[in-house]
Amino acid sequence: SSTYVLLLTVGYRRGGIAPYFTDTPLRTRTVDPVVQALALTDVVVGATVTALLLALAMQIRKRHGTVDPDALTGLKG
Repeated sequence: SSTYVLLLTVGYRRGGIAPYFTDTPLRTRTVDPVVQALALTDVVVGATVTALLLALAMQIRKRHGTVDPDALTGLKG
């Protein structure tokens, strides 16, 4: 999404060099790898949370026969 493009843009450093690669020529355009790692971590966490919510919804459907909040009267305090 555009958020990830923004993160990669923020990580770009004009005149920067690749921080961990000795065989990269000087003045090679690079981005900060930490920002890329954070973007990838965000994708993984988002997928994990989605899977967890889907599993909870499936369990509610299995136990109560519906996922309609208005029909789940046994859960009201």
